Amino acid sequence: MNTNLNITYIDFGPAYGQNSNSGIERKKLAQIKELSKLGVVKRLTYSPKGKRGILKEASRMLPLAPSMFYFKYCPEKLDGVDIVYYRKAYIDRYAIKLLREIKRRNPKCIILFEIPTYPYDKEKSGFLRYPLLLKDRWNRKKLHHYIDRIILVAAKDPVVFNVPTITISNGIDFSRTALRKVSKEEDGKVHGIVVGNFEFWHGLDRLIEGLKRYYATKPERLFVLHVVGPTENAIKLDKDMEELVSKGYLIFHGSMPFDKLEKVYDSVSLAFESFGLHRRTQGQINSSVKSREYGAKGLPIVSASKIDYIPVNFPYSMKVDEDESHIDIKSVIQFHDKVYEEDYERVALRIREFANDTCSSESMMRPVLEYCRENSQ
Repeated sequence: MNTNLNITYIDFGPAYGQNSNSGIERKKLAQIKELSKLGVVKRLTYSPKGKRGILKEASRMLPLAPSMFYFKYCPEKLDGVDIVYYRKAYIDRYAIKLLREIKRRNPKCIILFEIPTYPYDKEKSGFLRYPLLLKDRWNRKKLHHYIDRIILVAAKDPVVFNVPTITISNGIDFSRTALRKVSKEEDGKVHGIVVGNFEFWHGLDRLIEGLKRYYATKPERLFVLHVVGPTENAIKLDKDMEELVSKGYLIFHGSMPFDKLEKVYDSVSLAFESFGLHRRTQGQINSSVKSREYGAKGLPIVSASKIDYIPVNFPYSMKVDEDESHIDIKSVIQFHDKVYEEDYERVALRIREFANDTCSSESMMRPVLEYCRENSQ
């Protein structure tokens, strides 16, 4: 087994580090850890310089301009590389240029190109994003000249953009994600958490609408929803929401480092996944990083979409309809109470042990490592 390979991991956007509240960043670090079993991994992260501003945002729509931001790479850093793991952002002429340069300098190099969400065209279906989609569609036709395998997360299409695929499931490094401090709510309240970089397809509006309707009935049992992450692209604050916030039933934490997020996890006993994936593709299988994080924390999960690692009739998950209806908080509380008829700590441990067996970073990257071992020279 060759463990002396030179590997380059290429991604776009800031490298936040392990203390980030970004599940995506922690997934990247877990992937790098697994790839290091094959050799030495060098990470190349390209980030925007300076403030974006209106002019920079507008320039992204131009046909020959980059879809994200201008980035420079040092060609010499690409010499002698055996494997490149490239996480997709937008496929534009600059991405193609970089991939072409890598292959030109290293003809025998294996280039793996991860698409975290596929199909993704509906993510860019809005008026402002449509020019980016057009550029993506034009340039992705060229990928097969340079890419050896496309890595799909959960999707199982055998060929994408005329390139053979490898399907993986998202995973996290459980050694870096501790079980939450488990305690029963002494005040009778139920605390739930939803984490994300929220967009319309997360369906946060369905959850908050359910919370509004629940409190409109003046219930005796109190439910508190903790929302962690930026929400400006997903919801707009209204009078009813402001009232829920003022009473402490709806708490917007915003973005926070992972050590502070840990404390929020310690205060909840239930987690919410996405409720709007049908807005992109009906029946889409969910393989999100946060569903793994919830499992590592030992939290029961409520979701509209099927989560890939959770079997049907799993006692610690609740499935709601994939439509535009509000989330029924009363039924969520009933699910919560049924789960916790057992000891709270025992429930958390069972969920974590199951998740560790099914969605660790090792299981996530196993198909990729097997392909590299079989095909590296």
